[in-house]
Amino acid sequence: MFGTCEPPETHPITEVRRHHRLDSDEANHLDAYSESRSVIGDGECFYRSFIFSYLEQVIDRQDTNEENRLLHVVERMSMRHGDLQWNSEFCRSSKAFRNLIKKIMRWKRHGRESSSSRRKEKLLEFFSEYDTTLDIIIFLRLVVAIQMCSHREVYEPLIPGLRGNYNLEDWCFWRVAPACRSTDHVMMVALARALEVPLRVERVRGGYDPDIYTGPGVPRPRVTLLYSANHYEIIYPRAPSAESSSHQASQREHAADQGSSQQTTQRKHPADQSSSHQASQREDHADQS
Repeated sequence: MFGTCEPPETHPITEVRRHHRLDSDEANHLDAYSESRSVIGDGECFYRSFIFSYLEQVIDRQDTNEENRLLHVVERMSMRHGDLQWNSEFCRSSKAFRNLIKKIMRWKRHGRESSSSRRKEKLLEFFSEYDTTLDIIIFLRLVVAIQMCSHREVYEPLIPGLRGNYNLEDWCFWRVAPACRSTDHVMMVALARALEVPLRVERVRGGYDPDIYTGPGVPRPRVTLLYSANHYEIIYPRAPSAESSSHQASQREHAADQGSSQQTTQRKHPADQSSSHQASQREDHADQS
């Protein structure tokens, strides 16, 4: 996840304030977070941050409901990929993703021999090498492309410059699928909705609605990232005072999500200069199968 070097530990959120030289009034929104985890800036930092943050919380859970749900998502994406009749790397990369999910399930089956902390160490080891994560990133990028092209009526109006000889599929093959391409707001919405994983992206200096996708309104791990200068890293919400142990506990989605399920941000994310905040609202009326 973090390069071939030793995986970094988490750092106090005060390090973020110090690194970016934030005044106290510029960093009030960061008071809700306790720690951050750096991610290598190689053009894949969003995807690495997203999937590691999510799986880190999945590992904390005793059951395997999320793992089974994800495996069903992979099957759904596979069917949509078949409908699109693309010649892509989906078959190989989706197999790698399924194998990772099944690996996590095996870690859990070890019971006491494999504690949550030990499972997290294994996850860090897995994401610390490029070779083991390359297909995972390829899969996530293809999921974005499949989600967008399976809901053309939602996403085509959000992409400027599409025309007869340059359609949405062309745009996805040029802007989404290739390695190290930057990620914009529309792509983040598509990934979060495809996997049904709540996503929140904070800016270092705030100023924008950070909710990209608030989820289907059921308890589920919630990914929270920090954005600055085209780079993403993981941040951890503070645990409630009654729970002094794991910072991951506070990331879990509460069932009562204040009625905001199936909605995305009402403002554009700074990383996206060409997309619209309406993707999620419009996709609610599209095919959810």
